[in-house]
Amino acid sequence: MNCPLCGTSKSLIVRRSDLQDLKKAWLGSFGFDPFPSDYVVKQIDKNRCASCHLEFFNPPLYGDAEFYAKLSKYPWYYEQNKWEYDVAAESVTSLLPENLLEIGCGNGYFLEKITPLGVGAEGIDINKDAVAACKEKGLQVDAINVFDLTKSYDMVVLFEVLEHMESAKALFDFLTTKLIRPGGHLILAVPNPDGYLKELDVNLLDMPPHHNSSWSLNCFEQLQSLYGLTLVEYKKEPLRYVHYHSYLQYVISSNANISTPTWKSRLFNKMQALLIRMLAPLTYLNGRERIDGQTHLVVLRNDR
Repeated sequence: MNCPLCGTSKSLIVRRSDLQDLKKAWLGSFGFDPFPSDYVVKQIDKNRCASCHLEFFNPPLYGDAEFYAKLSKYPWYYEQNKWEYDVAAESVTSLLPENLLEIGCGNGYFLEKITPLGVGAEGIDINKDAVAACKEKGLQVDAINVFDLTKSYDMVVLFEVLEHMESAKALFDFLTTKLIRPGGHLILAVPNPDGYLKELDVNLLDMPPHHNSSWSLNCFEQLQSLYGLTLVEYKKEPLRYVHYHSYLQYVISSNANISTPTWKSRLFNKMQALLIRMLAPLTYLNGRERIDGQTHLVVLRNDR
């Protein structure tokens, strides 16, 4: 499989996962199997492009609207207050675009945040339930494919969306030649592959059919030569306490070697919860200095 961003055929396999193991994990964690019957592979590989450094999954699998509707039932899936919303709102305040488009706007929390700025803000999303929720709030949001848009914008933003999308090359070509006006800006927030998530052995939500690519700062820097996008700002989310709590839980569990549900595992889980409650408040500030948070964000100017 060629790199979906730059098209090169040279890449390294950095991780291999067994599909049957992933199916069992999804059923245990979320109560459903997201892999369609015609997705007949034995394993999923995570590759790193030798040229642009994008990490992508082979074979890819992109979640449909029904898949995201199931995940959106969880209250944590569409967070109302995100670090990247505040950072992006600062950029909107300083750049004052005449109009703005959010791709994958979810329940419209960012659009609501910037409404008082008087920007002509619009959004699109494939989740029809989320679009309906936005319309009830009076937001200008539609369930439309991004490539069907004919209007251009001063600013386009994507929060935790790029890693879900198909054909990165086609997307960036469309963004820089049609969707974003020359001199306009693109704001991208994605999971930080160098943050605390890199310590997790298997993160179901960072794999197909949820995420299909992983974007490092090095990869974003390649967008200048590939698509004429100049990186003008880069920020990393500080490690949140709730994520540090999860990080500690994983570290302790991964070193315990307890897999079979027994009285010993139940006792261990109780002791683990107690230990984390004691340790987390004492070690969080030190951990925050050493470990990056979940998300990083770039502001790019379209110089095409």
